[in-house]
Amino acid sequence: MDDKIQGVVLQSIRYGDTSLIVKVFTRQYGLRSYMVKGAFNRGSSLRAALFQNLNFIHYVEAGKTNKGSLHYMKDVQLSLVYQSIPLVMNKSAILMYVSELLSKTLTEEASNETLFDFIQQSMHWLDLVEEGYANFPLYFTLELTRQLGFYPKANHQVGWCFDMMEGSFAHDYPLHPYYYDANDAAWLAALLDLGIDETCRLPMSTQQRRAMLNGLITFMRLHAPVMNDFHSHEVLQTVLQ
Repeated sequence: MDDKIQGVVLQSIRYGDTSLIVKVFTRQYGLRSYMVKGAFNRGSSLRAALFQNLNFIHYVEAGKTNKGSLHYMKDVQLSLVYQSIPLVMNKSAILMYVSELLSKTLTEEASNETLFDFIQQSMHWLDLVEEGYANFPLYFTLELTRQLGFYPKANHQVGWCFDMMEGSFAHDYPLHPYYYDANDAAWLAALLDLGIDETCRLPMSTQQRRAMLNGLITFMRLHAPVMNDFHSHEVLQTVLQ
């Protein structure tokens, strides 16, 4: 597999009757877009099922289309076969959330092996764990801010709020509405620099989990402006109790 490109599917859009345009975040080259012809044809080796959101694949790149903006691919195989995520409603909802989050925030055509490995390891963990993963979206979203370069500054003190625009804790509440109050800021401080297992062991109520996730989405929107029309976290609120 050393000569193949490793990637995770971020989005696939039907093109015409039988083809797909697929956006892939690759380990080696960052974002790539591909034309997959005949994906809906019977007997196609590049069947549409290979390109479902957050599928991890490896493949060979095979030149570009005539217009030059899209690539072709061949010899596509799954590199991670999910065992439980497609079968468990709560995990499928998390996958949908992560997929939209990444699709809205990953925009650079540059290699980022650390980010790719983080995504792959996180989704593999979610697929393997049987219970106790309700805090996973909090871990993933917060860690993604680190990967994108605006992780919260760890300067919390008791009673301080968290100013989302500044990305740091503060003694005085800001004049704008984008902040965690002192209670939610304390939860954020508790989440900072925790691993995935530690985060998912934190005992949080459904209400607190929702408040924290909504705040993190606001934080992401402030620092990743492409986060418009983001809705999948609303589904999480109905399935993660």
